[in-house]
Amino acid sequence: MFEIKFKKGGVLKEFSKDYVNVEDNLLALEHQVRQTALYEKKEDLLNPAKHRELNEAYLDMFVKMYGEQFDADDLKSASVETLETLNELYLAALGGKQEEKETAEGKKKKKG
Repeated sequence: MFEIKFKKGGVLKEFSKDYVNVEDNLLALEHQVRQTALYEKKEDLLNPAKHRELNEAYLDMFVKMYGEQFDADDLKSASVETLETLNELYLAALGGKQEEKETAEGKKKKKG
C-alpha cells in the first residue's frame, strides 16, 4: 500500500493506493520516455526550465495515479517523506521489486 499524508486546504489528509494497476504502469512508462528524451538532448540537459517541465509532469503522473483527489500544487507543499513514497510507487509501477524494511517491532514489512 502506498500511503501519503499532507495538508490540503490547511487540513491534514491521508491518501492511499492499494496496488499498482495497468494504468499506473502506462503512466510510469510514458514518464520514463519523457525522462529519456530530456537526457538525450544535450541542449536540454542543462536547461533548468526543461527539468522543471519534467518534474511537473512527474507530479501530474501521481495526481492521475491517485484518481485526481489532489493536484500537483498540493504535492509541492508535501514533505520529502511523501516524495519518497511517490518514488517507490513510480518504481513499482515500472515493475521494480519492493524492498523489505524492519519495523520498530523488528518485523519485516514490505515497503510500498
